[in-house]
Amino acid sequence: MPEKAKKNKILYIITKSVWAGAGKYVYDLATGLPRDKFEIFVAAGGKDAVAKKIIEAGIPYFEIKNFQRDISIFKEMLAYFEILWLLLKIRPDIIHVNSSKAGGVVGIASWDYRFLTFNFKIKSIFTAHGWAFHESRPKWQIWLIRLLTKITCLYYSRIICVSEYDCLSAIKNRIAPAKKLITIHNGIKIDEYKFLSKTESRKKFNLSDSNFVIGTIGEFTKNKGYIYLIETIKNLQFSISNFQCVIIGFGEEYDNLKFKIKNLKLEDKIFLVKNLSDAYKYLKAFDIFILPSLKEGLPYVLLEADLAEVPIIATKVGGIPEIIQNEKTGLLINPANPDELADAIRNLINNPDLRKKLSINANQKIFQEFSFEKMLKRTLAAYENKASCGNNADS
Repeated sequence: MPEKAKKNKILYIITKSVWAGAGKYVYDLATGLPRDKFEIFVAAGGKDAVAKKIIEAGIPYFEIKNFQRDISIFKEMLAYFEILWLLLKIRPDIIHVNSSKAGGVVGIASWDYRFLTFNFKIKSIFTAHGWAFHESRPKWQIWLIRLLTKITCLYYSRIICVSEYDCLSAIKNRIAPAKKLITIHNGIKIDEYKFLSKTESRKKFNLSDSNFVIGTIGEFTKNKGYIYLIETIKNLQFSISNFQCVIIGFGEEYDNLKFKIKNLKLEDKIFLVKNLSDAYKYLKAFDIFILPSLKEGLPYVLLEADLAEVPIIATKVGGIPEIIQNEKTGLLINPANPDELADAIRNLINNPDLRKKLSINANQKIFQEFSFEKMLKRTLAAYENKASCGNNADS
């Protein structure tokens, strides 16, 4: 009998096991890889939604107990030893790392692992889900983050950018040489999405079918720009009466957003929903989906909203313009601009034909350009060093 081909061991690592963009990315790849060719492992901080889903899928999961979002030199050192031990235990052929925090610590640990085991053939991949130096920060912090990002990228043989914007920015800022960089857009498993109807979705939030509903989904962080959405709603209430807004998510800004809503006396207009499982199912509750982000990579939630045929208003930051073409597949606005956002919302509220056109065009674009199959094909090519750099064309 012919000898079975050896499976490649691949280890996915992410800082947090929460169900955000990077977490979904890891879960989709880990569960989508051909099992006859890969032996798959996942490691992350905590035992949140991603960890639970990975375990349910029958994939070995390892908790990195000292991974946390905030910077702590002592914790980073302990995480380094956890990862080094894990590498020695699994002996992976490929390490695929996601998120900046994990990138630095794993980069150092994987480099030391090479010398400890004399295994210099191991492939190291890093996916940048939006560069941290694009955030709004003091100049000295941006300089430091850019420097640390350059150092991190030295440890990896291939850098995947989820948007062409991030790829070009990496070249411009000399984060890594162009030959290391490749753009691979996020893709979604279209057939696996099951949306609740508008009536069913609105029952969840006690919303009336007669009201116009504006909504958004995402992590409660400053980068999402929700504070500007709240200010927009404050202004809109004086010109539009029968509308409500739902903000679904999780994260450290929850209390601040809740205080802002209460302080502006908008409790009857804005509903803040925390820790809702499978939030995408409720997208059809919205007449308009808003993404007011200040910084993005290539957000999955826009792909999901497009698939649900909900018209979109989003800021022109990061990879968003690679999903949304202004006035064709959505409306693009400048970030941190409540007046411009209010005008865009009024435009769509008063123009049902435009809403329908945008949602139909966007839905078609998802099927053509943002399938998981296309993303997986490109990622497998990157693992084999066959994918071309700096573009998202099929290899």
